[in-house]
Amino acid sequence: MKKCLRGLIFLAAALSAVQSQSKYCGNEKCPTFYKQVGSNCVYVSSKTKLNWQEARETCHSIDGELLTLPDANSLREITLHLQVLGVSKEHFWIGAYDIGYEGIWRWIKDKSDVSMGTPFWVWKPAGHEPGGGEKQNCGFLDKNYGGCMNDSECHREFYYICEYVGK
Repeated sequence: MKKCLRGLIFLAAALSAVQSQSKYCGNEKCPTFYKQVGSNCVYVSSKTKLNWQEARETCHSIDGELLTLPDANSLREITLHLQVLGVSKEHFWIGAYDIGYEGIWRWIKDKSDVSMGTPFWVWKPAGHEPGGGEKQNCGFLDKNYGGCMNDSECHREFYYICEYVGK
C-alpha cells in the first residue's frame, strides 16, 4: 500500500512539474500540442477527420498551418513519426495544393513549389501522382503507399498534420 501511495505521489509531482513548465517543451521548444519531428514542431490529429479547408482552419486555431515537406528527409521523418504513433495506416492532409492552378503544386505555408516525382509522390504503373486532374486539388499522405503524397478531392475527410508557424 505504501509503495502504491508513494508511486501516486511521485506521479502527481511529475504531472505538476510538467504542467508548471513553460508552454514549450523539448530541445527545440515546441509549443503545447506540438512535438518535435526533425526540424519541425508538428501536431498529428488522429482523432477527428476533417476536409482539407477545415483541417487548415483547425491548424490556424493552434498557430499552425498544414504540414510542409520541403525535402525527402522531412517526408521520411514524418513517416517514421506516424509509425511510432501507430497511425501510419491512415490518410493525413498536408499543405500541398493546386487549387486554381491545375498541375502547379504549391505549399500553402509559403507558396513554394512542391517537389514532384520520387520519393514524394505515389508511383503507380500509369505514372506518378498527382494524377487526379481538376477534381483532386489537395495533397495528403497516402496510407496505401507507405506515406507518399497523393492528391484527392478537398471535400473528403482525413486526419491531418499541422506544423507550428507562430502567431
